[in-house]
Order: sequence, then C-alpha cells, then structure tokens
Amino acid sequence: MKVINITRFIVPFLLVTLLSTTLFLVKAQDVAEPILDVSGNAVRRGVNYYILPAGRGNGGGLQVASIRNRTNPLVVSQNADESVIGVNVQFLPVDPKENTVRLSIDMNVKFTSMVISDSSTVWRINTELIPEHYLVTIGGVEGNPGRETLGNWFNIDKYEDAYKLVYCPVVCETCRPFCGEIGILEENGKRVLFVGRDPPLKVTFHKV
Repeated sequence: MKVINITRFIVPFLLVTLLSTTLFLVKAQDVAEPILDVSGNAVRRGVNYYILPAGRGNGGGLQVASIRNRTNPLVVSQNADESVIGVNVQFLPVDPKENTVRLSIDMNVKFTSMVISDSSTVWRINTELIPEHYLVTIGGVEGNPGRETLGNWFNIDKYEDAYKLVYCPVVCETCRPFCGEIGILEENGKRVLFVGRDPPLKVTFHKV
C-alpha cells in the first residue's frame, strides 16, 4: 500500500494562505482614513461642501478677495463674520478613481458656486503677491499631477477635534516643496489663507 505524504501538500497551501492574508492586511493598512463631515459621513469627491472654522467666534467661511489693488489672482480668504458661510468647494483626490476624500492624500480644491471670467477657481500657491509668503489663491490647474502643477495640490490632516488644511504635495517624487500648515495672514483688513501659520486654521466640513 502506497503512503502519500500529505505534508508536502499542506505546507505550501498554508504558506500561500499566510502570504495572501499578510498582503491583504498590509494593503488595508495602506488605505488612509476617510475625512468626515460634521454629520459623520465620509467627504466625497465632487460633492459640494462649505469649509467652516471649528468652534464659535472664529470667523466665517471661505471666499475670494483682492489685496494690494490686485484682482488677478484673487486670494482665498476667510470672512470675519461667522454668520457668512462663504463659497462652497469640491475636493478632487489625485487618483481619479478615488471617490472618498482621505487624510494626507494630495487633492485639488476648487470653488464651485462662482465663476471668474479670467481665472479658474482651483486653489494654488502664489509667492508673488507678497514676497516670501506662500498665499493661497485661485487660478490653479485641475489634475495633471507633476512638477508643473506642484502648487495646486493640498491635503487635509486631523487637528485636535477637527481638521487642518496642509500644503505638502507628493505628486512629484523628485521635488522638494516648502511644506506647512495653512493659517490666516492679516493683510489690510483681509484674512488671507497662507502656508506657515502656527496655529493653523482649524476647520470642519459641511455638506451643502
């Protein structure tokens, strides 16, 4: 009677199963946590939201404004009046197949309830309006990640009991961009978003 050594069948099977499980767990860990709106729902690609400061007495929503007698580009600013909810935005993750907006993932941000005749409403970084300051303006390019669009990519991280906006794009592997949290710069009575303020502007997301 011939005896079959089942060990040589079981061991490879167990190894394959273990490897598959390990790869699945690593992939699951690599998926960043979704960003939640104030209702506890995941923020979604292409859906309109208001970005509002967390807490009371911290001003209103976001809008565009002109500074230093310049209307091109317009800066992204915060209304000082907390009763003003501002202009709604959409978040567009760098992966066009990703429909959930996640922590620390590069994305475009654009105003969607306004039209500017000579400019896009996509956010970008501008270093020319105020030298040595990284202001957030409109006029950026949607999509096309790379060196040429480095200034158009933002991300969102947790901050205390809410979130913060961050500029630190990784869409260009060979680039070394200036990184920082986005806060408020007072400029001639305007509250302008810019990179480098500590503490950052603490924000929440409200679905329209």
